[in-house]
Amino acid sequence: MTRSVAVTDLRLQRPGFALGPLSFAAPAGGRLAIVGPSGSGKTTLLRCLAGLERPDGGAIRIGEQVVAQGATFVPPDRRGVGFVFQDGALWPHMTALQHLTFAAPGLGTAAARELLGKAGLGAHADKKPAALSGGEAQRLGFVRALAPSPAVLLLDEPLRSVDVHQRDAMALLLRGLADERGLTTVLVTHDRDEALALATDLVVLRDGQLVEAGPALDLLRAPRTAFTAAFLAGAACLPTTARGDVVETPFGALPRPAGVAGDLRLVLLPGEVRATAAGDGPAGKILATTPDGAAFRVRVALGDQIVQAAAATPLQPGDTTRLALTVSPRLLPWQISSPAPSIRP
Repeated sequence: MTRSVAVTDLRLQRPGFALGPLSFAAPAGGRLAIVGPSGSGKTTLLRCLAGLERPDGGAIRIGEQVVAQGATFVPPDRRGVGFVFQDGALWPHMTALQHLTFAAPGLGTAAARELLGKAGLGAHADKKPAALSGGEAQRLGFVRALAPSPAVLLLDEPLRSVDVHQRDAMALLLRGLADERGLTTVLVTHDRDEALALATDLVVLRDGQLVEAGPALDLLRAPRTAFTAAFLAGAACLPTTARGDVVETPFGALPRPAGVAGDLRLVLLPGEVRATAAGDGPAGKILATTPDGAAFRVRVALGDQIVQAAAATPLQPGDTTRLALTVSPRLLPWQISSPAPSIRP
């Protein structure tokens, strides 16, 4: 049975690190990615969902079952979840087939071989992990987690050990098998492309705090914070100086957005800036030029920020160019202190 995952005011304190409070939900049958830079608390949060870490406060609900709240703490083997570890955590003395039949004693040899076949491991049923490639080992870890028919699948950076040229195929496999079984999938990653390939909803973490949560396309098209724009969309986020109702930016003075406090940044998404020989925009040094269809894309150093700009001709690294905006300027806070989670329950 497919089950949702709901987290409410989750808190965990460790020496030198605090996680939360966090609140978000993954809908039943949905695919949710928890993203953020290294050290943001992604894996710790996933381990809390799995029952491998006990939170200090808040609640975790899987379907209708409260699995962590106060004195209630359901152990991992009673949560109905499968866990795919970052390093695979395979058993070196077991064959691929034995991995599945041990993880799910009632599965049966024929069903185990069928599952291996769906993962492209049919010919490797009698091989041990040492005889498998990194991608094959990762696929084995994935189908081992599927073997007991969990309601929720948790994945810790599932494509990390997979060669770049195999990642699209691996993403299709993960999505296809999870959707076929109607699983709710929660994964953690610091890789934006991996998150977008595997998930429809995102939770963005930074330093143990929730920055934003919502449908992936919404966060890409209309981020509420400069941090999300930089992390997910590769935006340049230029520092500004607020002077009363005016914000000074490298592209001139702008009115301060109503009701927005904190460290404001001028957010420039790729494609929103062009390089020009003339104009009154800021000047920067060209770092690199690459073809982009019939035009070119240049990387320009503007202070300590890197801006991606469009150019009509190939500009030479080391030259100086002016920059001009092709859209209305966008001012966003770097991070909102108490964002409202927006993922549907």
